[in-house]
Amino acid sequence: MKSTELASVFENAWYNDRGSEKSGRKEKWNKRAEEWDMKYRREGEGELHLQRITDTAAFLRSKGLLGPECDVADIGCGPGRFAAEFARSARSVLGVDLSQRMTEFGSRYCREQGLENTEFVALDFPKADIDELGWRGKFDLVFSSITPAVSGKGLDNMMAMSRAWCYNSCFVSSCNELQDRVMREVFSREPKREKTSHSHWFFTLFALLWERGYYPQTSYYDQHREIELPADRNTAERYCEYLLDEEGHEENSIRAVHEFLKSCAGDGCTVREVSDCRMGWLLWDVREKNTSR
Repeated sequence: MKSTELASVFENAWYNDRGSEKSGRKEKWNKRAEEWDMKYRREGEGELHLQRITDTAAFLRSKGLLGPECDVADIGCGPGRFAAEFARSARSVLGVDLSQRMTEFGSRYCREQGLENTEFVALDFPKADIDELGWRGKFDLVFSSITPAVSGKGLDNMMAMSRAWCYNSCFVSSCNELQDRVMREVFSREPKREKTSHSHWFFTLFALLWERGYYPQTSYYDQHREIELPADRNTAERYCEYLLDEEGHEENSIRAVHEFLKSCAGDGCTVREVSDCRMGWLLWDVREKNTSR
């Protein structure tokens, strides 16, 4: 296959990915905002989530990307934990999220931390007019982690905002014992690994950037988690939406998972979730491009 044909394959794969559809579920993310904020505040669970954030920031600092002269944008920022960590050493941080509620929680958290160099904006990122917003070439680092906001045209906006570096993180593998049990014992199915891994996203983005002439750097981050989750309907709903297809929103599926979680809860209230995941990190310099490919 010729290089131009190969490039077209990866372009089509990226711009036709259904992740861009997920980015449009504003009400879903508004509804989840409070729970996402709380997961960082819960004892035990919050510490694990924050560990990944501090480790990621340490990696970026080691590259000189979060210094006092750096302006950073976090795309799909959620409740602002990455933005807050970056703001501790960067000059300024912009957090962007589809959900207004997420940006409100992010802004509140940064105020709690005494961080005055942050700003949060709610908008549909792939549809945003970067020039109208005054964001073209404004940031030294444009960051994204486990978000569909940079799928499709979101990637173009992300790179247009950067005057130097871009970063993307996603799962490349994940094993979750409780989720596997739900699939096998509740639905009599084998787990769908494509539901718990975004390795296709990682590979496609790397290949797309490579074919465009960039030199993406790859790194991997492993994390073992053991957390207590409430054995309630909210957890059941999240499991169903994450693990299933169309039937994930059906009442009988949610009820069945809820009953299963309650049966697993030793104290009748919480259930232990044990998981091992590997993240794939891509970092690339938008200024370094081989135009001869």
